[in-house]
Amino acid sequence: MGDFNGNGSLDAADLDLQANAIGGTNFTFDLNGDRKIDVADRRVWVNDLKKTYMGDSNLDGVFNSSDLVGVFAAGKFESNTLALWTEGDWDGDKKFSSSDFVEAFQNGGYEAGPRAAVSSVPEPTSAVLFALGLLGLARRRR
Repeated sequence: MGDFNGNGSLDAADLDLQANAIGGTNFTFDLNGDRKIDVADRRVWVNDLKKTYMGDSNLDGVFNSSDLVGVFAAGKFESNTLALWTEGDWDGDKKFSSSDFVEAFQNGGYEAGPRAAVSSVPEPTSAVLFALGLLGLARRRR
């Protein structure tokens, strides 16, 4: 899911293909199942599938100053020219503008570090460990 170009990885090329599909009817790009292709589908790709943040232009798992340096080096901010994900088009309108910053900073990932992996097995709490210890002591006394 999300590997739109079929190259076996979730990369910026997939996001660029998705940007081209926004507003269309190719529901392969509809990742949230609402029968619309829009920025909400980009959020699913970025946040849930890639496990990173809007604004992470180099897709290294963190949104930080290196991403900002990279997009400004591309020279497309407010130029009204076509831009790719790596050039600052984070909202999928194929331009790098202030709306991309709004999208990225609303997401809350700037300088937050990598997203934590979700653990499928919860860590035991100290109460559980204490109870297990008491059970062990009770067995020894018998």
